[in-house]
Amino acid sequence: MNEASLFISSELMPAPEHPLIEDLELSTPLVEDGQKNYIPGIVKRIIPLDHTTSWAYWWCIPGRLLLAEDVALLRSDFTRVESIVTKLVWLWGGRFIGAETSSDVNNWQQVLELVNESKLNPDVLDVDFFPLTVKAIEAEGTIAVEPAHWHIEFFQLEATEGGYTLQEPKKVCGCQIWTGKPYIKQLDTGEATIRYDLGIAQPSDMTSPPWQALPSID
Repeated sequence: MNEASLFISSELMPAPEHPLIEDLELSTPLVEDGQKNYIPGIVKRIIPLDHTTSWAYWWCIPGRLLLAEDVALLRSDFTRVESIVTKLVWLWGGRFIGAETSSDVNNWQQVLELVNESKLNPDVLDVDFFPLTVKAIEAEGTIAVEPAHWHIEFFQLEATEGGYTLQEPKKVCGCQIWTGKPYIKQLDTGEATIRYDLGIAQPSDMTSPPWQALPSID
């Protein structure tokens, strides 16, 4: 048992099984014994906690409609996902990002209060993990550094013909959890400046199954 599993219980790490998981990789719905098998619109995402430990949750496949079964699973799993990110904010603190302002937070309750002030009642959470990224910006004579961090987005769902979709346009409302402060450093002077707007890292995109390999649904 490692430190990460002591910090977050191993029972919280796995995502619950989808009742229609066997249909996830279908390209067209199957009809068996007069019953039509609809294709789920969510996939299991794998989010690193550290270099040895990851946890999983369900998220929307781009371009797919959400089934009632998908939405039921997302909503039933909300508490588990929220309990994990609550612990991450407790350990590292967070930075709330709103449409007009950003502010540091020390616990998840502060995050929820700011979400409520944004007049958002989220149905689901999306979580991205960004690994440590270092990039030389030659034109500016600097080195940019973004430590490993997580970015949480809050979404509402809306019913549509045949299922559900994420509500659009989405309000700017999220929380970043940094394992260190992002900064740029001048190559000539060594002077460092904290910068949260660098945007040099790309999110880790591990899913089961890989959603790039999933067939598109027309």
